[in-house]
Amino acid sequence: MVQLTPQHPYVTLRLKFKKVGSLQYISHLDLVRTMSKIITRAKLPLWYTEGFNPKPKMIFAAPLSIGTESVCEFMDLRLVDDISPEEAKARLNANMTDEMQVIDAYYTEDKLTELKWLSYSIDITTDNASVELAQSCERALLTDEVLVKKKAKPWEEAPTVNIRPLIKEISAELRGDVIHIDAVLSADASAFLNPEYVVKALRSACGILSNPDLTKEYYSIMRTAAYKADMSEFR
Repeated sequence: MVQLTPQHPYVTLRLKFKKVGSLQYISHLDLVRTMSKIITRAKLPLWYTEGFNPKPKMIFAAPLSIGTESVCEFMDLRLVDDISPEEAKARLNANMTDEMQVIDAYYTEDKLTELKWLSYSIDITTDNASVELAQSCERALLTDEVLVKKKAKPWEEAPTVNIRPLIKEISAELRGDVIHIDAVLSADASAFLNPEYVVKALRSACGILSNPDLTKEYYSIMRTAAYKADMSEFR
């Protein structure tokens, strides 16, 4: 751990937390605002930015898209005193709901940029789900090219990109009447792959989720694990 000195006026506490249930529908900006209030109420020894509007320094890794749940979110928090991680975790969780809780807390000097891969669990409820359709989905995602149109501004033409190089591992199987997909996708800041693009690719390639009735066809995405470049656990 870095010793507190005038040259190093803070230590970095890394938080691993979950964001599930109804909280999947709040934006990243809402999460930042909420977390700011939580850490203030927890009365942690926060390090504040300088200037006319001092704020606690919070850095998030790979912000979630709205509609995606996660049990492995990461945030770095700067403190001016090395309170025990267990005490910090207890104080934070006392100010959180069951749908957002700190799973782990620890001091680190590692950078969040070491996060390179994220694993996801995708469950798709779609018409005519079968073993054959699950196999078709897997084959479609393992081809040399998995083409999708990226989002663009209204006045711009949406570019078509090949997301296959950003998929490290992918598998699909039928579980009951649900097509279950396990995927390890790029989390690198310069080449981040949103799992929504995996679903989008399957809509085009396999015709899934074509029913406009969202009570009959729908999907869910859960972020489940994080890895470094060598696939060792990120923490």
